[in-house]
Amino acid sequence: MEEQDYKTPKALMAAVVGMGVLIIVGLVALVGVVIHRMNTPHQPAIATGIPLTDTRTAHLALGPDEHMLSTTRVHDDLLAIHIAGKDHDRIMLWNVATGQVQPGLETTAP
Repeated sequence: MEEQDYKTPKALMAAVVGMGVLIIVGLVALVGVVIHRMNTPHQPAIATGIPLTDTRTAHLALGPDEHMLSTTRVHDDLLAIHIAGKDHDRIMLWNVATGQVQPGLETTAP
């Protein structure tokens, strides 16, 4: 029996070479993006116009039997604060950007 010589089709060789070139181009692009991001100055993720060193404080007038249960983000700069008391619950809205606390919903126990 004679062994037959197997020749790789030219289309297959072209596809393999093409994929190799694409891998090299992709790797060079990825390294370029990483280097570019490392050299670019860091920008804060939230652009609210308030410097990051500026802190806002909310002053809540809580009664002697009240305590804060939870806070929940409503919008980018708006938090809902759940305050529970002995006979009632209330929700206050805190605008973090301005530091203002606004009245929200108040419930009383039956």
